[in-house]
Amino acid sequence: MGKETEEKKEYLRGYQRAKKRERLIMEQIQQLRMDKMFPCIQYDGMPHVNNNSDLSEYMEKLDELMEKLGKEKLESVKKYTEIQERIKASTEGDEREVLERHYLMGKTWDKIIDEMGYSRTSVFRIHGLALKKFKIK
Repeated sequence: MGKETEEKKEYLRGYQRAKKRERLIMEQIQQLRMDKMFPCIQYDGMPHVNNNSDLSEYMEKLDELMEKLGKEKLESVKKYTEIQERIKASTEGDEREVLERHYLMGKTWDKIIDEMGYSRTSVFRIHGLALKKFKIK
């Protein structure tokens, strides 16, 4: 594949990367909460003293992660909107549908093939045509 096509794919993958960062922060928040709820269960196998006296450190870290999550959610929405607008501006019909299903909805090729009712070859052909028409700038 050409360099331009790879650049387009990389751009289109931007929304899924943003969602992945969001999920990572959510996992960190979940882990922080679990560590606070069950402080004696540590991963080194050794018992630890339960130090509930300093809740401020926990709250500070939680606030920091929540703020980071908010920023990532906003970035995800912006990226989604930007990519969706560019897809709509440069494609239509099946081409638009393939790009939206794969890059915005995060669906696998097999799922797209199944949902659209086309052969694998047809879906990849449609994808290739859509990428040719797609404009990043």
